[in-house]
Amino acid sequence: MNDTTTYLIDKCGYVVHKWVGKYRPGLSVYLLPNGKLLKTGVDKNSPFKSTGGGWIEIQNWDGSIEWSYKLSTETECQHHDVKYMPNGNILAIVYENKTLDEVQIAGRDPKSFNKYFWSEKITELRPIGIDSAEIVWEWKVWDHLIQDFDNERANYGKVELHPELIDANFGDKSQIRDWHHMNSVDYNPKYDQILLSSRHFNEIWVIDHSTTTLEAASHEGGKYGKGGDLLYRWGNPQTYRYGTVEDEQLFHQHDAHWITEGFSYAGSIMIFNNLHGPTGNQYSSVDIIKPPIDSEGNYNNELPYLPATTEWSYTAPNPTDFFAINISGAQMLKSGNVIICNGAKGLFFELDTAKTIVWKYMNPVGIGGILTQGIDPKLSNNVFRCTFYPEDYSAFEGKDLSSKGIIESNNSNSDVCTLFTSIIDNNNNVTNLYPNPSDEQITIETEYLSYTIEIIDIHGERLLTVKNTNTISTKELSNGMYFICLFSESGNVTTKKFIIRR
Repeated sequence: MNDTTTYLIDKCGYVVHKWVGKYRPGLSVYLLPNGKLLKTGVDKNSPFKSTGGGWIEIQNWDGSIEWSYKLSTETECQHHDVKYMPNGNILAIVYENKTLDEVQIAGRDPKSFNKYFWSEKITELRPIGIDSAEIVWEWKVWDHLIQDFDNERANYGKVELHPELIDANFGDKSQIRDWHHMNSVDYNPKYDQILLSSRHFNEIWVIDHSTTTLEAASHEGGKYGKGGDLLYRWGNPQTYRYGTVEDEQLFHQHDAHWITEGFSYAGSIMIFNNLHGPTGNQYSSVDIIKPPIDSEGNYNNELPYLPATTEWSYTAPNPTDFFAINISGAQMLKSGNVIICNGAKGLFFELDTAKTIVWKYMNPVGIGGILTQGIDPKLSNNVFRCTFYPEDYSAFEGKDLSSKGIIESNNSNSDVCTLFTSIIDNNNNVTNLYPNPSDEQITIETEYLSYTIEIIDIHGERLLTVKNTNTISTKELSNGMYFICLFSESGNVTTKKFIIRR
């Protein structure tokens, strides 16, 4: 969050690729299936100062900017998150500044606000040319308010009878400038629904995307017949006046997203839950909930909204050992493991299915730039979110994924990365090498008939390339760690580490 460079690293911590940009993140970044980078940036001149945002860009693999769009004015500003859709459009979370007159007309208690009041909207953009976009759809919080403070206003009614609407008077008065603080947006193409996370409501919402913009501003229309009203909400029943503080299950959460088909807990929602516990003894969790939804995308509207408990949850064995006061996220992997980003500490770690930490990496880029390995970043290395992409991700097709060395300076770590063990590829071919550690010679054992082998050092430099051989002389190699990459004729890649020790 404090640098303009985006890094793609392997799980040994070596740089595979990087993109240098003009703006600090504002805040999310995604590697698209086509190999391009969708990223956001901070408009330094934006009047919306509490969180950065304002620029949305698409950057090519070679670093060139394909599209750069400014969504930042005196009255609105993109912030936190964007979502790339299957049709090539982009969903963006956007602040809307409301005047005092607008807030009063909406039935908000005038004692609870002063100069600024920021609401939210979701804008769908279709990129045009190199710096323009067409707004093809919008949904606004402001169109779906209810209140029981001022009976002279059109949206007056009983809040507890309309959980599909948003209480105009809910919310901590100290946070009214940034009323909802939306921090993530996700899209479900199966149901044509959008998932939102409101940090200051301690709640996630689902809305219908199948509506027109006109229907999204109303209470009718769309696939589900409810216009832009909430289809589902979860995390804090107090927002619609059901239950008490004891019923609250989300606490300043981030990164709410659906788990996609083909993964464990597919169709459920994963959430980084930041702030459990009392001040001074706080801890975080990663939670998965199974929403009460049928095969057509309709939700059970039993109140308070179900589920009553999580489907899966992780906290540290000593809960306070895992705590991120803000930002952060998590991701389910194909293996059933989970990657977690403790954004406040710039720390990424992977849990196996037994919830044991099997991999860990600390971001070595801080406010002052790249850090020396082993130096405490002192919380200056925060990261909004990290994302794991598997080796067969389409973005990598035809790309150079060799290691380019580590990010941090003065590497004095002699530990061997234990990522690479015997690998079985998609064709069930097994590759092994021995002896390891080695002295004079390495033997390759593989079921492939035609292949190319490269030896690469820890800085990413190719030292040797040979074809269709089972023995490689290592007499010229100095003591240390190296990688062997075996490329099959069919395009499969196997990478293994080995040690030279004399």
